[in-house]
Amino acid sequence: MNALTDLQPKLAPCRAACPAGVDVPRYVRQIALGRFDEALATIRERIPFPLVCGYACFHPCEAQCGRGQYEGPVAIRMLKRAAAELGSAPALPAALGKSGRKAAIIGSGPCGLTAAYYLSLLGHEVTVFEALNRSGGMLRYGIPGYRLPDAVVDADIGIIENCGVKILTNQRVENAEALLHQGYDAVFIASGAWRAASMGIPGEDRPDVIKGISYLEAVNAGAPPAIGAKVIVVGGGDTAIDAARVSRRLGAEVVQIYRRTRAEMPASAEEIEAAIEEGVQIEFLTAPLRIDRGVVSCIRMALGAADASGRPRPKPVAGSEFSFAADTVILAIGQEVEVPAKSVARAKDGVIRADRDSLATSVKGIFAGGDAVTGPASIIDAIAQGRTAGAAIDRYLGGSGDLERFARAPIPAVPHAAAARGSARALWHNLPASERIGSFALVEQAYAKDTAIHEASRCLSCDLLAFDVRVDAALCKDCGYCREVCAPGVFARSDDFNASGYRPYVAVKAGQCIGCLRCLYICPDFAISVSDLRESCPATAASAAI
Repeated sequence: MNALTDLQPKLAPCRAACPAGVDVPRYVRQIALGRFDEALATIRERIPFPLVCGYACFHPCEAQCGRGQYEGPVAIRMLKRAAAELGSAPALPAALGKSGRKAAIIGSGPCGLTAAYYLSLLGHEVTVFEALNRSGGMLRYGIPGYRLPDAVVDADIGIIENCGVKILTNQRVENAEALLHQGYDAVFIASGAWRAASMGIPGEDRPDVIKGISYLEAVNAGAPPAIGAKVIVVGGGDTAIDAARVSRRLGAEVVQIYRRTRAEMPASAEEIEAAIEEGVQIEFLTAPLRIDRGVVSCIRMALGAADASGRPRPKPVAGSEFSFAADTVILAIGQEVEVPAKSVARAKDGVIRADRDSLATSVKGIFAGGDAVTGPASIIDAIAQGRTAGAAIDRYLGGSGDLERFARAPIPAVPHAAAARGSARALWHNLPASERIGSFALVEQAYAKDTAIHEASRCLSCDLLAFDVRVDAALCKDCGYCREVCAPGVFARSDDFNASGYRPYVAVKAGQCIGCLRCLYICPDFAISVSDLRESCPATAASAAI
C-alpha cells in the first residue's frame, strides 16, 4: 500500500450481519463527517425503508460491531434514523424504460413493497393488492405507534408510490393463480403471517381470550377492545411484549407468562426491559393449563434438553399448579401463514415452498417471499426477501435482475479518525415510564445532529482494518483464553497436536481482527502476534487508530 486510496474495503461484520447488505461502515463514516444526505443515499441503495428501519429494526448489525470489543457497539440503528431524519431525501434512481410487463404483489408489507419498488424501477407495471384499508402490513398494524408511528410508515411508502407503484387497499386476493389469468405476467405472494397459532388448551376459544396479532391490529386501527383491569399475556416474542405494553397503556395491570427463562425469550432485550420499566410483571417458567371465566390456571416449568430450535425444552413440574385472576387473556405464542393460492406447494408447517434463490413456487409465474415462506421474521429479513424477489422476477420477465445499477459508483474509502477507547455509546432520551403509561407517544427520542456525529465517530471502520494474526503452535497450551476474549471470532482450536501434546489455537479468521490486542494481552504463553498490515501507509494507520 502506497497511498490512502490503495485500501481495498472488505466486508465488515456489521454489513455481513445485515440481511439486506446495507453498507453500514460507509454511511456511518458519512455521518461522522456530517454528510447526512450522503448517508441517507447510501442506505437507500439497499433498502427503500430507511425511516422504518431507523425506528424498528432489531439491528443484528450491532451484535457484530467491532466496537463491542471495547465499551459497547456503535448505535447503528439510531444512526440510520438520524440519517433518514436529518438527511435530505436523495433523488429517486432513474427508472428504466417501460418493459410492457405487469407484476402483481399480494401484500403491502415490507417484503411486498420492497419487491414492488425495485420492479417498478426496472420498468415493469406494478400493482400491489392489500386486504386491509391502509398499506403497510405488519409495519402499520403489528407494531404499536409508540415504537413506529404511522407518519413514519407513510413517509417511506410515499416514496415507493412516487416510483410508480400502484397500491390497491381493501382488495383481498384469495387466488393468486387468478391474477395470472387477469393479464399479470408474474405474481408475488408476500401476504405475511397473520393467523395466530393456537395452544390447544381448554378455554382458549372463550370470548375473553384474544389472539395477540388481532389485538394489535385492532388497537393500531383505532378500535381497541375492552380488556378490563387485569390482563394475562401468554408468550415471549415481540408480539407478546407489544401486547403487554399496549395493555399497560390501556390502563390494565399486566402479567406476562412465558414457559422458558428470560435468556430464551425471542423478544429483543430492549423491548423486554422497556416492558418491565412500564410495570409489566413477567412470570418465567410458567405455562397456562386452562382458561376459565376470570381465572387462568398455570403450572411451573423446568428446562430440559434442547429441542429442534436449539433452546432447552420446558417440562411441567408436577404438583406446581397455581392460578392468576384475569379479565382478558391475550395469546401471542406465534403466527401462521394463510396462503392466498390454490395450487402452490406448501411445507408441513404451512408455509409456501419457494426456491431459496429465485423465490419461485411450484406454479410457473408465481413467486413467494417474506413471512409467507420463512414464517414470522424481522422487518429487515422481509426487506431482504423483497430485494431477492425484485431481482428474480425481473429476470423471469426478461430483465437482467441487476439491482446494483441503482447504487452510486463506488468511491475510494477513507476512514475517519475513530474516537478513542473509552468513548461511551451516546444514549438517547426515552420518555420516562411514568409518562408512557396512558399514552401512545413515541418512546425513543432521536439523536441531535452533534450527538449523531459523535456517535458515528466511534466506528472503527472495520472494513478498512487489516491485521496479520498468528499463533505459535509450538508455544500454545490450548487454554482457549484467546477465543473467549475475541468476539469477532478470529480463533478456533486446531485438529492437530503440537510436540507438547496440546491442540493449539489457530487464527482462522484473521480478516475479522480489529486490532484490540486483547488476545495478545491475555495469552499466558506469549504465543500470539498481531501486526498492522497498514503500517506501510502511515496516514491510514493514524487515521484509523483507536
